[in-house]
Order: sequence, then C-alpha cells, then structure tokens
Amino acid sequence: MRLRTVCLAFAALLFVAVAPGFCGSIPALQDWEFNINGTDYYPAGGATLGSVPGLNSSGYDSTTGLGSLVVTFNPGAAGSYYIGAWFFDPVGVPFYNEYGAANGSPASGQTWQIDIPEYDATSANHGTGTILDNLASGTLNNTNSVPGTLTNYLGDCGANTAGAAPNANCNDLVSMAQGFSFTLAAGQEEVITLAFSLSNPGGFSLEDVHPIDGNNPSETDLFYSESAVTKSPSTTPEPASWALFAAGAAFLVAGMRRRLAQR
Repeated sequence: MRLRTVCLAFAALLFVAVAPGFCGSIPALQDWEFNINGTDYYPAGGATLGSVPGLNSSGYDSTTGLGSLVVTFNPGAAGSYYIGAWFFDPVGVPFYNEYGAANGSPASGQTWQIDIPEYDATSANHGTGTILDNLASGTLNNTNSVPGTLTNYLGDCGANTAGAAPNANCNDLVSMAQGFSFTLAAGQEEVITLAFSLSNPGGFSLEDVHPIDGNNPSETDLFYSESAVTKSPSTTPEPASWALFAAGAAFLVAGMRRRLAQR
C-alpha cells in the first residue's frame, strides 16, 4: 500500500480533550482518492481535486466536507469502465469515536465499503483496513467494517485496553468509498454525482456517525451518496449543420420563386 501523509496519522491515537486545533475545523475533509478507470488520484501522490480528469468541484467545500462533486467521463470509445471515490471526512473529535452505517440498497453496478484507512495500522479491533487497496483494484467489498456503537471516546474500547480481546463493535476511524461499473456505447459518457450532507438524502447512502460523547453534546451524521447517469450524444445539429441547412433552404426558396415568375 502506498504511503500517505495525514495530519492525524499518529495524533488520532491519542485522546484530545480540546476539540479546536485538532487538524483544523470539524467537520473537514482529511483525505480522499479517486480511481478513474484504473488510474488513482490522491493528495499524497500530488493530485488536487482540480487535477482529477472530468471532475467539477465547484459545488463542494473541502473546509466543511459538504456539497457535491460531479465526474463527467467520456472515453471516446465503447467499452466497460469503472470509477470509484474514497473519502476520510470525520465529523467530530476524537476522530476515532465514530462508526459507519449503510442505508438503502445500491444501484446496479454500484459497490461500496466502510472501513478504517489502511494507515490506521494500530487499530487493535479493526485490523489495518482494506478500503484503499480495494478502491485501487475496483473491488470494494460491500461491507461495513466499522459497525461500532461502543464508545471509544477515551481510546480504551476493546483491545485498546491492555489484555482485552478485540471487539469489532468498538467505534474507530471511519472512511467511506463508493464505485460504479458501467458500459458505454460509442459516443456515450457517464456523469457521476457525489453528494455529502448532514441530513439523509434518501435512497442509498453511506453514513459516518459521531455519537454523543464528552466533546459532543449531540450526534452528528455525515451522509455520502452517489448517482450515475449514462448520456448519449446530443441530437441538436451543430452550428455547421445549421449553416448547411440554411443554405439548402435558401436555394430551395430561390428555385420556387423562379418557377413562379416563369408562369
């Protein structure tokens, strides 16, 4: 697995009593990755959201982790393709006291995964995660590996306590990924919309939950949903076609006038 640089890679293992100053404002996007038909784009690899091919990020605010991202994929040839996206977007402090949920049923060709990031290598309850490797290989496993609900507010849940057995129901770091496999005919394009909100959008979504704890007097929920639409080439004539049509129509009208004048 590739190395990544994240501000909380080690700090998230320690309890932080004061929320402000812990890796910036909360909620905030901490890390992300796109797989655009087999090519990965991610910050540690030098990519920005603006450099991901076909991605329009004008409707997304990375300082809050909310809004929408739109990927327009036009390969210029018929074939089968894949696009996936992963986000590590904690919704409270401490980051490791969260759990995931999947709502509704995915669409045809849609896959998903909720898991700890692979770089949380010291999570005694949830192993090292597989979500980034699965995104890169297009094999998201449709599994919520952080079902949680047992508080980890002090970092002392389950096997994080010396001598305790692993407990997969402990809260932990939560990251979420979704992907679409699709087939395009010649000239078609796929438009995929990714939406992030603090309220349930309905339909299928992944959810990151930060429960009430010593730093958070109320629960906060982040919902991540995706939709995909296949679009065919427009049937509207191009400007050159309109010009050709107009010239032909003018020629036809002129011919009719000449015939009328000869009568």
